[in-house]
Amino acid sequence: MQILRLDHVSDGRHDPAIKDYYIGPSFLGKMPPEKNLDTFRGILRDKDTVDVFDWWLSLVKDGLPPKKSSILLRDMGRFAKNIGLVICTPDGKAQFRLAGSGIEELAGRSLGGFDVNEASPLSTELCQLAWQTQIEERRLRYYTRDLRHFDKEYRNVCILELPVSDGDLGRYKYVLSYITALPTPH
Repeated sequence: MQILRLDHVSDGRHDPAIKDYYIGPSFLGKMPPEKNLDTFRGILRDKDTVDVFDWWLSLVKDGLPPKKSSILLRDMGRFAKNIGLVICTPDGKAQFRLAGSGIEELAGRSLGGFDVNEASPLSTELCQLAWQTQIEERRLRYYTRDLRHFDKEYRNVCILELPVSDGDLGRYKYVLSYITALPTPH
């Protein structure tokens, strides 16, 4: 398993909005070893994020991400307001198709149609890495950042991104995002 910290991605160091950056195991038809899943689970910063990860993992079949049609937000209960669904197209665009009210409240705006690549304006290499790891390799991703691109620098968030299988022969790919305010240290 590869867990990649941001300090190993040269371009990411130029984007002060990004704090920590991790890439987890791949789901391309072979289930990752449990120890790799436990290692990834161990970097998640709060119990709710772990619960979302475990829910998503319960939908994985034969080492492949769950299908979009099997992700029912009603099953997410208290987490639904912090769930987003991003569609990724072959031309490299990544747009929110769904953004829960909690995500939009953090951003301070509606995110329908928002291009996610705009969220890291100083990190084009990081966006290309995200495409490779999440879309081509179907890997997990978890990172922390602030929301300075929304003029919300004081709001730090953690973002768990999970691959979703598409049903249209590979033209479009989806990523399920769970976005919450970063827990404050006690």
